[in-house]
Amino acid sequence: MKRTTMFSAWLLAVAACAPSEPGTESTDPVELPLFTLSEPKLEIGLIDGDDEYLFGAIESVLQLADGRVAVSDGGTSKVSLYDSDGRFSGSFGGEGDGPGEFRALSHLYSHGTDSLRALDRRTGLVSSFDTNGEYGGQVDGYDLSQDSTFSLDAWLYRRFWVDGALEATQRVRVKAALDRLPPPRLSPGYRVVRVARDGTLFVREPVLGLDGTREWTAIDAAGDAVAVVQMPGQFEPMDIYAGEMLGRWTGESGVEFVRVYELGATDEVRPVPAWLTGAASAITMEVPAKPDELMELMRGAIRQMASKQEMHYSSNMTYTTQLDSLSFEQPEGLEVGFVMANARGWSAVFTHPGMDRLCALAFGFVVPPGWTPGSIVCAPEASTTATDANG
Repeated sequence: MKRTTMFSAWLLAVAACAPSEPGTESTDPVELPLFTLSEPKLEIGLIDGDDEYLFGAIESVLQLADGRVAVSDGGTSKVSLYDSDGRFSGSFGGEGDGPGEFRALSHLYSHGTDSLRALDRRTGLVSSFDTNGEYGGQVDGYDLSQDSTFSLDAWLYRRFWVDGALEATQRVRVKAALDRLPPPRLSPGYRVVRVARDGTLFVREPVLGLDGTREWTAIDAAGDAVAVVQMPGQFEPMDIYAGEMLGRWTGESGVEFVRVYELGATDEVRPVPAWLTGAASAITMEVPAKPDELMELMRGAIRQMASKQEMHYSSNMTYTTQLDSLSFEQPEGLEVGFVMANARGWSAVFTHPGMDRLCALAFGFVVPPGWTPGSIVCAPEASTTATDANG
């Protein structure tokens, strides 16, 4: 797993692959080079066996500078370390209120070359450790993000659900790139964005392909689409670094594994997503004139969804993404996009063509870090600028 290039070098190679005509001025591309993932370079985890290789709820995966892999498990609130061959080499943390302990361990972040940060989703505190697990101190997540609504690293902006960019300075750059993109207007009306370590944005398509894969569009710091990356639908990238992707793989039995892939170029191209070209932006339906009317419509629908989900859970012991199963009365124009729904909880996004922002609600153990379970959260007003770090 030794790296000889950084991710920025990979991105330059991607840009070089983009179709162009010699001697002509640069224009917005209609096609993007397609990248896929290699066979897994590393897989960590077992269906049954030693506890060190059994994961209850993989919250984060992080590549360390020396090639080791750090994994945070929400089930045990421990950070486990594995060498470049996937062998367990130690752990730290655990449940508790003492220094270096967590009430509910969540995301991991690289912090310099010789340390990492670990987030407690329940307290909002971010603890620092060296790469051997020695505790170094903690800071409130708000002090890093300067965002009173989304103080941790799952936050809403315009019509985007962003994972990553914990610090305020990082968010300014991400917002600037998102401001250059048109809002996703058609169903489901929003996109999930994963922020790579170098600030590159990976925007996820909402539905799986017929072959079970999902496509992500790579967006550079200028807000330009540079590539499409095709990934297995069972894989959730959590650390994108130096041309590799580390994340959580969910097997058919629901057992979670850590996997590491390498990004690889293909000879194929993909069309630029329609919402990025403006082709999917036209709105013809009539909408209420006042924003507060739209907000009241949306809030009423969100409260209805919460009631319907609880009724479904009482009969089926699980939440669902199927609107038909919920008998949900969907107001005209309102779009509902489920981020997740299972026996542990659910989260959903609500959008309306008359608004350039979205609202969301989450329950149970799938509530994003920093969000209050059962509380409606909404993206900032459209007038908020990318130079304002307070989300």
